[in-house]
Amino acid sequence: MAQLMWHGFRFDGRAGHESSLFEPIPPGMGSYLSKKPPDTIRIRTVFLRDPELFVIAMVRDPRAVITSRHERKPDVYFSSFWRWERYVEAIEALREHPRYLIVRYEDLVADPDAVQQHIAERFPSLERIRLFTRYPEGADIPEKARISLNGIRPVDRQGLERWRQELPRLKGEVLRHPELAAWLRRFGYEENDEWSRCLDGVEPVHQSYKNELPGALRRTEASVRFAFKTVLYLRRRRLLFSHAA
Repeated sequence: MAQLMWHGFRFDGRAGHESSLFEPIPPGMGSYLSKKPPDTIRIRTVFLRDPELFVIAMVRDPRAVITSRHERKPDVYFSSFWRWERYVEAIEALREHPRYLIVRYEDLVADPDAVQQHIAERFPSLERIRLFTRYPEGADIPEKARISLNGIRPVDRQGLERWRQELPRLKGEVLRHPELAAWLRRFGYEENDEWSRCLDGVEPVHQSYKNELPGALRRTEASVRFAFKTVLYLRRRRLLFSHAA
């Protein structure tokens, strides 16, 4: 989405690949584009207080998320269901805010230009310069983004059912998190639980990498660190003593 936004809309600047919202942007910037998925669960306070902050939150079928791999570490899965669930809960809490837009990945790859139109209608200050469907034609893509995306290609639907090739991993996560099925129904990915029949007789696979919840000490440290970052952000934006929207 970050690459499509830079390709399809006019911005004064952007982060090279992933840069936290809490990092200062270069001076003199007007509209600035950045992304950092872990910020999803940390930005509520600054978002509500900063009237010039606009967010697009991406949601994807959790089965695809928890079975995703990266070519640099093809032997491990890069996300877990508990992380997906935390992100989605944070996203749902801001769903109705006019500066917050939720986009389903599946909608984006099915009809990129329709999603772009929806973004333009929600955030009319954005100026469209190219259609999403023209990506990556003429796109300026940082090398780190190229690596993260496992290469550059047009938007397509080829990966939507790839989770079916990773059923042992999916079976392991469903056993650990049976609430996954309810989330699938809630977001319209499935009407019922018939899909789970594909897991019958599948031997589950579990991994510890990125799969365990952080310990209490680590969670406390992160909360304190981001509380400090929040104060710095609001101070830079001169919003520290403003009222929440």
